[in-house]
This record gives sequence, C-alpha cells and structure tokens, in this order.
Amino acid sequence: MNTLNIMNLLLAFLFVPACSYAGESQSKAFSQLLNITAQIEPVSVPIPASVPSFEKARKLGFKNLPPYTFSDGADISNLLVSAINSSTVSVDVAIYGITLENVAEALVKAQKRRVAVRVIINESHVFHSKVSQALQTLIDGGVNLRTLRGLGKYGIMHNKVAVFDSKIVVTGSYNWTVTANTANYENIIFTYAPNIINGYSKYFRWMWKYSRPLKDGPAGEYPPGHVGVPPVDPSPSVELNGLILPSYSFSPAGTTEEYVIKAINAAQSSLDVAVFSFYSDNIAAAVINAKKRGVEVRVVTDKVQASQSYTVRELIENGVQLRWSRGFAGQGVMHNKFAVVDGKMLMTGSFNWSLNAQLNNFENMFYTVDPDFVGGYLAEFDKIYRQALVPAKADLEGAPREIFEGSKSFGFHLTAPDSDPIQE
Repeated sequence: MNTLNIMNLLLAFLFVPACSYAGESQSKAFSQLLNITAQIEPVSVPIPASVPSFEKARKLGFKNLPPYTFSDGADISNLLVSAINSSTVSVDVAIYGITLENVAEALVKAQKRRVAVRVIINESHVFHSKVSQALQTLIDGGVNLRTLRGLGKYGIMHNKVAVFDSKIVVTGSYNWTVTANTANYENIIFTYAPNIINGYSKYFRWMWKYSRPLKDGPAGEYPPGHVGVPPVDPSPSVELNGLILPSYSFSPAGTTEEYVIKAINAAQSSLDVAVFSFYSDNIAAAVINAKKRGVEVRVVTDKVQASQSYTVRELIENGVQLRWSRGFAGQGVMHNKFAVVDGKMLMTGSFNWSLNAQLNNFENMFYTVDPDFVGGYLAEFDKIYRQALVPAKADLEGAPREIFEGSKSFGFHLTAPDSDPIQE
C-alpha cells in the first residue's frame, strides 16, 4: 500500500466510530488530566544505574538494551529506536497506540532496508477523525499495518508488545506515546529467553490472523468466542512457594486472571501491587484474603481510575494499604500493571486487573522469579508508593462497579472503565 489518506477510508466506509475515548463520555477529572498531558514534550534522561548488565543483549546484536527500565528514569523511546535500528530480519509489533515520531520513523526506515515489519494497532486509533502523525507516518511509509479490535462492545487490542529478529521480546505497560515517555509511570521489559520469544511470537501470529488490512475498513462487533483460545505456555516453570506458574499468559478468554489470583493466594509474606485500573472483584477478594491471613499488602493505583472504582473502595474498607498516584512530576497517570509477590516473583504486562481485560481485550502478562527483574521492580514500587497519597473516604463515594452481563461489558462510560482513554 502506498500513501493512504485515512479520511478517505473513513468516508468510504461511512464509519462513525464508537470511539474508545470520546470526549463527551470522559469524567471531568479525566478530561482535565488529558488536557494537561497532551502538551508535554519529550525529554532525554539517562537509564538508571541499577539495571543489570546489557551484555546478553549485545551478544545478540542489540546495543544499549537493558533487561528492564522505567519511564521516570529513561527515555524509553530511544531504546525502542535502538532495537528497531539493530533489527536485520523482522520486527513484529502489537501496540495499542503510537504517537512517538522517532519510533514511527525508525519502523519506516527498517521497512526500507528490507526488514520485514508488521504492525498491529488498536482499531479505533486508525478509523478516527484524529489520527496521530506517527501513525500517519507508518501509513504513508508503506509499513505492513493492520488493525484489531477486541471482543464485544468495549474490547480493545491493548498489548504493548514487540519481537525483534525473533531474538528479543518487549513487553510491559508502555504505550509508544509521548505521555508514556514523559509523564506516566510505566515499565518495559526486554527479554531474550527462548521460551518467551517462542510464546510471544505465537501470540503475535495468532493476533495477525484475526487482524484486518486497512483497506478492509473497520470490523463489526465481535461476539464472545470469536477468536478462540490464545496460545498457552506448554511448559510452565515459574515456581512460587510450591505453585508453578507459566512464563506468560494472554487474553482474550485466557487464564491471566486465574494465574494472578493463584499467585496472590500463594503469597506468604508480602504483596506489592502497582496497577493502573483495578475493577476485578475476583482479584480483589484474593487480595483481601491475603491481608486477612497476615500478608503485608500494599497497593498503588492511578488516582483518576481509583476514584471511579468501587473495588478500590472495598479494598480500603477491608484494611488494605492503598494509595493513589498520578504520573511522575505530578502529571500523566500511574499506568503500570505489575505486582511483586513475597519479594521474589514478578508479574507485569498490559493486563489491567479487570474482567474486561480478561474476557474482551487482547492483553499479555509476563511472569518471572529472576532476581534481577524482581529487585528492580520492587525498588520502583517502593519509590512510587512513597510519593503516592492515601485517598480520603469522600473521594471514593459513589464509585461504580465494573458491570458485565455474560462476557459483555456495560461499564459506566462509553469506554470500558479499564481501557486507556486516549493515546497522547
């Protein structure tokens, strides 16, 4: 496909999007937050000295890639550009949203030097009157771009995943956007473990099968079960207090919520949770039970999301130590989705703790007991938790539940309550 005028596509299909981020459905607080973060310019800051050696990535032909890092301590966009520039065979990307021009330009350049570039993006970000310049750069540059929506009315393609040369997998909470890079609390992992690469590569191919070329226009609403069951880890090997977990799990209709609950139930001493959106009653019950059996539980969530969640109110009422936060420097959002159990097991990815993430969205979760990963994430949690605030009871009055009928969300906004409302 050569240059494609996205507005012509809109007219050709007579499509009026049920946008996952329509302004009239935003809460007043969320609208104010978005107005602030939309104006933030990228900054360049050094990678934290605490991350482990880059040597293994270098041996694979990738320079300057740490095993993990965080948005409040690194310019993650430059790391992505480095990974793309170092790729010689293939780059597969499944990303909810992209507004980072430098990353889009790197993908186009990779395509021009005959690297096989494939990109899956959330459908509503393409078939919309406000298309980001970075996305238009991909379209104009002829990148092999497809769209994917989730199941039901509110499902989205919410992953933040890339596979470079089938050698390194990227995952975490980090959307490829300006606010993720400069304002939100985010995390990203670069892993070269063969089993992870194999699993995420299968997942990407599975999503690609259901994705649509831009010329085919937007899809209609997909019913439950439309895509079947996502790939699973054939050899679970992550051990936590006698529990065996997989190295990864995927949505929709996967088993991530089940594994999150099992990990929480296996906690013996501590549970530290940093999650953007917390609406799952099932996971909340496991957290409350952990607290009751003597586990030290600390939760930090996003301020705006928490103010809209009845589940958060239940956690506080049951004695869970819960704080909320905005992004670093007081702007953006607390967008992480990770937890550390007993100081020795980490789970992180795109998966918000909600039923919508489990049933309707395309999501992923990564599990590890590697001390290098766990220690870094625990230190990041402590940093975020220390600056976060304890909500007042009045702040949570009237907070709604996430409501589902069968597997279809009937949340209290046009969006599913756990979805990222806009790409900035």
